[in-house]
Amino acid sequence: MESLPQSIGSTCIYKKSERKRKMRSVGDHINELPDDILVNILSRLTMKEAVRTSIISSRWRYLWRGFSGCLNFDDPFTMANSKWPHLNLKSGPINVERHKFVNWVNQVLSSLEGHCTEELRICFDVFSNHDIDNWIKFALERRVRRLELDFSRVVYNLRFVGQYTFPSHLDFYSSFRHLTDLSLTTVGITGEVLEHLLCYCCPVLEVLNVAESSSLTSLKVSGPSLKLKHLKLNKLDDLKDLQLHAPNLLSFEYSGPILPFSFRNVPNLVDASFWGCFSAYIAKNLCQHSIFLVQLHTLKLDTCHLLIGDSEYRAGRYLHDIPEMCNLKHLEIIGTPKVNDLIFCIALLKAAPSLYKFSLKLVSQYDYESYESVKTIKDHPYLSFTELRSIRVVELLGFVGHTADFELVMYLIFSAKLLEKIIIDPCLTWRVGTPAELIWRETAEYQSARRRAFELAAKFPLWEFVIP
Repeated sequence: MESLPQSIGSTCIYKKSERKRKMRSVGDHINELPDDILVNILSRLTMKEAVRTSIISSRWRYLWRGFSGCLNFDDPFTMANSKWPHLNLKSGPINVERHKFVNWVNQVLSSLEGHCTEELRICFDVFSNHDIDNWIKFALERRVRRLELDFSRVVYNLRFVGQYTFPSHLDFYSSFRHLTDLSLTTVGITGEVLEHLLCYCCPVLEVLNVAESSSLTSLKVSGPSLKLKHLKLNKLDDLKDLQLHAPNLLSFEYSGPILPFSFRNVPNLVDASFWGCFSAYIAKNLCQHSIFLVQLHTLKLDTCHLLIGDSEYRAGRYLHDIPEMCNLKHLEIIGTPKVNDLIFCIALLKAAPSLYKFSLKLVSQYDYESYESVKTIKDHPYLSFTELRSIRVVELLGFVGHTADFELVMYLIFSAKLLEKIIIDPCLTWRVGTPAELIWRETAEYQSARRRAFELAAKFPLWEFVIP
């Protein structure tokens, strides 16, 4: 092999040395910055990235202790491995991992020296009351703006057993005046404590998320100076009374018992999500909520619990009584590939003349062929002259590639005259956003469904298909 000319070799060496010199120059300039500016820069990194800078030099060794950004203590892979051992994510027994997690949080929090913290997020199956009390005390002292405590159980049926109770000594909450976002999952908190927080202790709170609380039986979200804009209440099995009077509320998400609360006192609500049996209640009583529905821009419904029979469809019930949702831009449905469920979805689409995006997340992984063929949709008398006037984007999650999937997509293509983009994802709906998602995307089932999605896309070259 011939050697490079000396001039070329010299040029390469010169360029490498020049790059090193420039890098050293940049490093020198950074080191000339005062500590408070360096700490400010570190606080824009993740916590783990900030800690890694301690090896740069002796000066950087303890700079990370002034970190004031997002303290994110989360170990989703260990939690996933404990829930689904077959994933083989190589974590130890949950009791050992729980002890390691608590020590990790305590060690980091005790090392920090700053006066404020932007966010504290602690997510793991822990129930060490003394340690959790100290974590909340830390949040108070550091004037945290966003606080998330998620103590979801590895064993779901035990989520209410030994649940940590949020402190009721309300006089300690004066320092929560900076809190804008509060999220509590598998934390026992009473309506009285929440109401006190909303009305007196968190004057700038804009986001509230409460899930799986064993203590919440009633809640009144009301107050003349309430700043709350986003409210999520999920899996509250013991909730018996809910009152909403929130003039600034923009989004509301709820899953729990059927409650006869009114939407008349949320004039600015534009985003609503309902799951479980309450979603079925809303779906069957849409006319009763027509004033509320007309103001929505986004609506998300779970139709898995709808259970509408063929006789009810033949009678025209639920199909002809859906009020027009003239401002709706995005409709998301979680449901099954059953014909009746899909026809109900299309009835909703017809009632939304300004709809831009339709998302359908299929949760049933049974053999589609055991259902009545979805291709009978086009022959249904209610849909004989259906034209979906405004839809530009369709998203289908949980695509398997059976006849049901193909016929549904083709129906939407032929009915939505302005359709531009079709997003098809074969990933199982319940796996999305979990560590199990990456593993599923490597399976033969996923790859097979993905190939069928590309086969479908090839039949319609004029439309843009997006297939992950």
